[in-house]
Amino acid sequence: MNLLIKSLIICLIGSAFAIGFLFLNFEKRSCIRGHRGEICIYAGSGAVLASDVEYALDRLGISYREVDEDFIKSGGLADCSMLIIPGGYTARYVSALGEDGFREIREFVKRGGVYIGICAGAYLAAERVEVEGRPKGLGIIDIENVRRSGIGLVEITITNTSHLLVKGCPRTMLIWYQNGPYIIPGKGVEVIARYDEEYAAIVCSTYGKGRVLIFSPHPEGNLKERADPIKLGTAKLLENAITLMRG
Repeated sequence: MNLLIKSLIICLIGSAFAIGFLFLNFEKRSCIRGHRGEICIYAGSGAVLASDVEYALDRLGISYREVDEDFIKSGGLADCSMLIIPGGYTARYVSALGEDGFREIREFVKRGGVYIGICAGAYLAAERVEVEGRPKGLGIIDIENVRRSGIGLVEITITNTSHLLVKGCPRTMLIWYQNGPYIIPGKGVEVIARYDEEYAAIVCSTYGKGRVLIFSPHPEGNLKERADPIKLGTAKLLENAITLMRG
């Protein structure tokens, strides 16, 4: 009987150690991957304007985590719900993410994830990226991007005033612009705001089970140039976008 009890005790102790080991390994893995439902902001190579998006989200009380190209290429987006690709150096995004990173982003959206591309993130989303050599882009939305240059406040006109993205926004808005694309929408693309009759500024579409929202200008404003998105009212676009896309 004593021998039987001792054996049971040893088995219980061994099971406890095994469970503890598995729990520790799970915790280590979860640090590598994002939590389900998490908003991920690309802050890797070339993402020099990621801090503007982060600052805007901080002011809006919206939580997020920074991710880089290694996180994306290793499959880290599997447990995230939203990926924001901010303004930055488009060509460096292409080289840093590469084919593996692009494939992971496509699969993420196709499975039901949300992609929000701002400026450089808008350039990446098209079939071709408007940098030297016009390399293949994500191809997750049917748009043609016309490269333009310029920095400062520009006026956009909301053409789809019933869209939830622009809830609480005036029909015309001043918004920060920094070399973003002038967008020619294609099949299945909904235009939300325009620069003029020819070119769109904000568009959205679907890809697989996921959704794609493209901003040519910067709803998050610009810290360095003191373009405050709260005062401009453009932070509302970002707040609505996250609320809408998560819903």
